[in-house]
Amino acid sequence: MQATLALIRVMAQTPHGSWQGCPHFGLRDFFEQARARPELPQLALEEANLALQDLGIAELRIQSIAKEPQSERDVDAYSVTLASRRAAGAEPEKTYSMNV
Repeated sequence: MQATLALIRVMAQTPHGSWQGCPHFGLRDFFEQARARPELPQLALEEANLALQDLGIAELRIQSIAKEPQSERDVDAYSVTLASRRAAGAEPEKTYSMNV
């Protein structure tokens, strides 16, 4: 789990599409432009899940990306919620949250 959380932090700092091995990798552009285009966090969620799938991480998915209220006007922070996928008869879904 810690490796996946670290991977998502790297994705948040990487320009979208800059890694040839995984065209969906990279979320930085979405976060940088989100003030002008409020639909971008949803698009970032979709692209991040496609990247996880491309990388063979099938047991986890990003459930939500939400902007956090900030006291500093220049800095935006986002909360990312990760959920484990449930297989039939498996444990209940688990969620993990982090800030990027």
